[in-house]
Amino acid sequence: MNGRYLIRVTALVLTLLDYPSAALPGAPPGPLGLKTVGLLAYLALEPGPHSREALATLLWSDAGDDDARASLRQALRQLRAAFGDAVVADRQFVRLAEPPDCDVLRFLAAARSDARAAATFEVSRFFRGAAIRQAPAFEDWLAATRDRLLRLSLDALRDEARAAVSRSRWQEALALAERWLAGDPGDQDAMAVAVEAEYCVRGRAAALRRHAALRAQLERETGAAPAAELAELARRIERAPETAAPATDADVAVGLDFHADLIGRESQWLALQEAWQAVDARGEQVVLIEGEAGMGKTRLADEFTRWLGTRGATVLRGEGYEPSGGPPFGTVAGALRQAVGAPGLAGADPEWLAEVARLLPELRHRFAGLPIPAQAPAGMERWRLFEGVAQLLLALAAERPVALFFDDLQWCDAESCTLLQFLVRRLAEAPVLLIATLTAGEAEAGTAPHRLARMLLRRGARRVPLPPLSEDDVWQLLRRMGNIRAPAGGRRLARRLFGVSDGNPFQVIEVAKMLFAEGVLGATPVSREWVLPSTRPSGEHSRLDVPHSVRDAIGLRVARLPDELRQILASVAVAGRPVGAEVLAHVHGISRLRLAALAEALMERHLVVEERESYRMAHPSLGQAVRAGLSSARRREVHRALSLAFEASAEPDALAARAGEIARHAERAGEAARARRFALLASEAALEQLAFDESLANLELARRTAPELAAEINQRVAALAARAGWSAPPSSPFDTASRPLTSEDLDLRHAEPARAEPATRSSS
Repeated sequence: MNGRYLIRVTALVLTLLDYPSAALPGAPPGPLGLKTVGLLAYLALEPGPHSREALATLLWSDAGDDDARASLRQALRQLRAAFGDAVVADRQFVRLAEPPDCDVLRFLAAARSDARAAATFEVSRFFRGAAIRQAPAFEDWLAATRDRLLRLSLDALRDEARAAVSRSRWQEALALAERWLAGDPGDQDAMAVAVEAEYCVRGRAAALRRHAALRAQLERETGAAPAAELAELARRIERAPETAAPATDADVAVGLDFHADLIGRESQWLALQEAWQAVDARGEQVVLIEGEAGMGKTRLADEFTRWLGTRGATVLRGEGYEPSGGPPFGTVAGALRQAVGAPGLAGADPEWLAEVARLLPELRHRFAGLPIPAQAPAGMERWRLFEGVAQLLLALAAERPVALFFDDLQWCDAESCTLLQFLVRRLAEAPVLLIATLTAGEAEAGTAPHRLARMLLRRGARRVPLPPLSEDDVWQLLRRMGNIRAPAGGRRLARRLFGVSDGNPFQVIEVAKMLFAEGVLGATPVSREWVLPSTRPSGEHSRLDVPHSVRDAIGLRVARLPDELRQILASVAVAGRPVGAEVLAHVHGISRLRLAALAEALMERHLVVEERESYRMAHPSLGQAVRAGLSSARRREVHRALSLAFEASAEPDALAARAGEIARHAERAGEAARARRFALLASEAALEQLAFDESLANLELARRTAPELAAEINQRVAALAARAGWSAPPSSPFDTASRPLTSEDLDLRHAEPARAEPATRSSS
């Protein structure tokens, strides 16, 4: 780092990116005159010794020479009284002993090496609200310094806005572009970033409104027309599909927008960009975006294809139907229907368009003179249809590159799957990018979608997996959605939401909506920053149950399972903890070999995971949702079956080790006497192993099921506490993922009234 602006914490804190002030660390600003603070600012930003004569002329040129020198001496006395030796002055020169802790110096250091940090500084606030009069030389210096800072700030904002676009951080790019334009309203590069980001955040109509407003502003202030690049961007957006994410009922109910930038998906975005770049060099590319339900596959593909629209691509989007129905060729037809008005379509041979018109009657409305397809030889009808679709896409690709996006490939109808296999081979050299999303484990082996996915991978399709978000990703997601300003704000809340969602973005957002609906969280009126409502009582707030939206989505996944798999899944969910294969086999009356095959099918669907020869739900919300979908009578019977299976499958010398599980399920099955007997046995076994917490938990279970034995059990608890060395028995442990949300988890600021901006002040 250049030593000229080396920053060290000193006894002087100088604030210049606001109303200027100087203070000791942690203390309020001292009672210094504005010109005295201006003197400090000049010495800090123009390091080195300065002659007394030059400084007196700079700030007190309105007075005579003697009065100016006297004013300088008075200012230096004030500074020595406030800050000691921070200012060094002799008979001729004045300088600072060392650089102060100054926001402008921090900005200048960041501007040389860290554009992202530099872009966070609001340099437009330089000397905000301060007017130093009758000092024209100092005013000229202020203006020149402000211009220099603004240029550096605009450079940082430009670099960061472009970087945000490359990382698909559209909301961030839009905010940066707006600040860029505030500093340089006529910059058409900034306008282009703003319009592109507006399209990707709010959709086509909003982007075109933004473009029209910027164009009018440009013509009004400069008399110049927009550059060709900006005008072409507007034309591309005008032709692009309207794909802005609509607000959900839950969004409207709480008056918030939970649509944030993509978080934790930068490597996947780069993989998609690489595939698009390879289209120009090598022709057709195929990308499979894979992940569990709720991981954001559709969101990623939608945002990427929306961005491709701003790059001039023709985007065609189709989607698979639920397995319950859908017309033949429905997936492909849905995409081709968007090609009816696309540029380049008229270049296709009418003979082939006539073939496709059998699938898309809309083509005859655009091309009234299409011939009636000739009778094809036996067995050739389907080939002619397939070739017609290929010719249509080739005509579009001859005009501009084509992006074909098929959502939910696992539900693609068999006819569309066959057509897509043909197109992948037929369009191998064409500038076409095919993107498909695939929910892990949803494509049944042997089905047409499963065979299509395997064929695409064999032919070299790029696999883009979407893993769960990390805990830090969840925190960043909350910060962006909630406009959280405090440096560490929301970290503990993110940890809790990560615990209940295992990093599933859809579930994180839905739980956040639930907290707003329950009044646990609120938002400020203007900035919409997430805060804690001032009227919310302290203590426990919510058990973080699975929201209905998540429960419904999981319910659909479970409903599509074969009955035998649903039965196994229900047992694993009700068990609540890892349960062995021998227990599950006993509950369902099947061999362990059969049970292993069924469990493997559930693992392929990412519903169950294997853990030390036992099985558990893949994450807590799945278990909650499956249990919620069972009637109370069904849950009670599953608990009874598990309790009996734990007992029946245990070797005689291992019964005590399983007594706790037997008791837990017996209690929930309503078998009080059996639960009490095994709970006492489990408590004794845990005590022998010095597992005091476990022994206490089983004693409490016995007390719940046998109130008449409360006195005897209290004696056992007292003896246990004495042996464990407890002054008082601890609270029973519970699952941290489902424990109630408390005030300790809500590390957001409390709502407070907005503060007014400071009034402009001037020097005498």
